[in-house]
Amino acid sequence: MTARAQGVGSGSGAPRSGALWFADMWFRGWGLGAVAALVGTAVMVVLGVDAWRVPFVIAHLSGLLALAPLGGVLIVTTHSIAGAVGGLLSHDRLVTFLVLASFVTAGVSLSQFEGGVRWVRAAANYSTVAIVLVLVWRYLRSARRASS
Repeated sequence: MTARAQGVGSGSGAPRSGALWFADMWFRGWGLGAVAALVGTAVMVVLGVDAWRVPFVIAHLSGLLALAPLGGVLIVTTHSIAGAVGGLLSHDRLVTFLVLASFVTAGVSLSQFEGGVRWVRAAANYSTVAIVLVLVWRYLRSARRASS
């Protein structure tokens, strides 16, 4: 059965909604763009090119564009399955914790942007990136499992 025909992360074989399929394809497209921009940033930093900030900002924008619609669709889908916010929180406690932690770390990073403590901002940035990578890895792993 193809990934489109089966629900992400569900072993039940439930059909995926068109919105989830579109959000998944959107995520994969913009995600590749974000990775390409990060690779470009790394190459520019290694080569000592001062214009590395442009692809760095593009990478962040691409990541936001990739994750926001997918996150919205997954939250709505989970919420409709769970029936309540309490159900959403108990559906997958680890993912719920990681999402909330990413909001906190992103907030700390933003609060330290101007005139803040550089090491706090750096720690918050690294934490946010690590959390998002874990969430993306879990999503892609569950999508792969659902398609097999």
